[in-house]
Amino acid sequence: MPVNCQRRDELVAEVQSNLLRLAELARMEVTALESRHENVWMDLDRQIERTLGEKERSLGALKEHRSEHGC
Repeated sequence: MPVNCQRRDELVAEVQSNLLRLAELARMEVTALESRHENVWMDLDRQIERTLGEKERSLGALKEHRSEHGC
């Protein structure tokens, strides 16, 4: 396994960014639900779904990179 792989580092950072965004959106959705702001939590839920898709794609790219390059 290479010690430093810039592409792997970029992919890991992208996955981490998506996970952090999901956590942020989830906290915001909890607050919106508690406040009974239905239009806000519905919008946040759509954002969560989109971000989850982005996370899955970035994680898939990382897995593919690891499989192809062994890093």
